[in-house]
Amino acid sequence: MRLEILMVLVMIIRTSNCQLKRRTHEFGIAPLRSGSMSTPPITNRFVARSAPQFEVLPSVDAIPDNGETWHEGTLDLSSRLATRLAWKGFEEDVNERIETEMMWVPIKVLSGHGQVVYGVLYDLRVLAGTSNCSRFEINSHTLQENHCVHYRGPQRAIFRVLVSEKSTLWNPFIPDTSRVFSTKERNVEELEEF
Repeated sequence: MRLEILMVLVMIIRTSNCQLKRRTHEFGIAPLRSGSMSTPPITNRFVARSAPQFEVLPSVDAIPDNGETWHEGTLDLSSRLATRLAWKGFEEDVNERIETEMMWVPIKVLSGHGQVVYGVLYDLRVLAGTSNCSRFEINSHTLQENHCVHYRGPQRAIFRVLVSEKSTLWNPFIPDTSRVFSTKERNVEELEEF
């Protein structure tokens, strides 16, 4: 009798293992990052909020070029120049200095101003968030090529980015140089909107 019960239990365990294997084989997990970014990961936190699932400043190549290489005064926040400067700040300075695992990406340029000072000094305030890209997987200079985005929910902050640029287009005796410096102004609350 005990042997029969044991045999039945073994058969039940074998059939349940087969069913479990089939189930795990049939259903995959959504990727964290894909080449086209058409399938963002699905979690319960996205259902709770009505805002878009992910956000990021458009790549520089996605914005039409209006021929503006520099600007003095208040910047147009949606221009190619402001976008290029924001990405430059995060690729060359922010992600090189902040030592968290996940890289930061710009979400929105909040304000910007250009001033001619032996070249042009740009002062930007940028809303940024932690991305789905790990610093152990990619280089900070390839954030745009790897389609790194900020998924709603993780940490966000406001950064002040200073970019100083000099170009041979303005003076042939000055070599092309640029310097970037950034500071983190403050963290942003989860429900705070801009």
